[in-house]
Amino acid sequence: MFVNRTIASLKSGVIASTLVAALFAVPSVSQAEIREMRLRAGTSQSDQHPDYLGFKKFAEIVSEKSGGKIKITVAPGATLGTDIQMQANLQAGTQDFMTTSPVTMAGQIPQVSILDLPYVFKTSEEYDKLMDGPVGAKFNELMAEKGWIGLGFTNNGFRETTSKVKPITKWEDFAGLKIRAIQNPMYLELFKTLGANPTPLPVSEIYTALETGTVEAQENPLPQIVFMRLFEVQKYLSLTNHSLNSVVLLMGKPSWNKLNDDEKKLITEAALEVTLYKRDLVKTKTANWLKAVQEAGVGVNEISPDERQRFAVKTNPIVEKFSAELGRDFSDFYFAELKKVRAASN
Repeated sequence: MFVNRTIASLKSGVIASTLVAALFAVPSVSQAEIREMRLRAGTSQSDQHPDYLGFKKFAEIVSEKSGGKIKITVAPGATLGTDIQMQANLQAGTQDFMTTSPVTMAGQIPQVSILDLPYVFKTSEEYDKLMDGPVGAKFNELMAEKGWIGLGFTNNGFRETTSKVKPITKWEDFAGLKIRAIQNPMYLELFKTLGANPTPLPVSEIYTALETGTVEAQENPLPQIVFMRLFEVQKYLSLTNHSLNSVVLLMGKPSWNKLNDDEKKLITEAALEVTLYKRDLVKTKTANWLKAVQEAGVGVNEISPDERQRFAVKTNPIVEKFSAELGRDFSDFYFAELKKVRAASN
């Protein structure tokens, strides 16, 4: 089923990248041209998180397509290191695959910060369509320059805010809040703009920081909130929807370069299939994750449309500042492509 949907999407021009072009240029894979190998994959998320489940599906597809010749072991829970450490592992060739939020790569690729600018995306579908086109292809080029091969973009839904002290109903409620933030300049400035006191921490340290009171709030999409069991140390969940949690499946360039053309084609096909699988998984499970948080006794509140607009106005200087810092040519290209996506959806 996923193969058919993938090929249909590719033929309709939804997914455009150099990897996809190569996919159709190479004849179908014969298992006789696939060598036996053992590859390592890692994610900072738990073994119940969609990032991990997507990786397990990826490993299954690769094994099936290779007739069992290519085996991928998947290590959850930052077993192989933090996201930044695993990125270095991929560059060094000591690890083969990982999933990560592109924003954690900003130290080497500043342009990735544009993906998480506040109140840019209206729906997750907008993001998917944007990354299946020229914007995704551009990011693949930038990542390849740094030693990473991008195999597919997904998302874990919008980022929401949790707190142990008060719900967030308007942007002024962030005043003085000690909040954990992604290790990224844009996120740090975002929460400072809202009046909070952000502390940058890797995802693997969030629970302990909340438990010990190092921070009293954090922001993440629902899967992280549920599978990291953050509801155990938080009282309120506010659906701020301030940015979309983008995710990319990466292979290290040293590992990629060891593959022959048929093996590259197989990995690319499997990645395309699992990209659709994971997107569907997140969309179908979101309501269940929200229910799980509510059943744990956490108070859940929506943000009214008027207050959401006030959030957007308050944080617009962040969008303008970082768009300018990333280069107007790049930013104009990015927002022009997003405009095309929206026009095509109307």
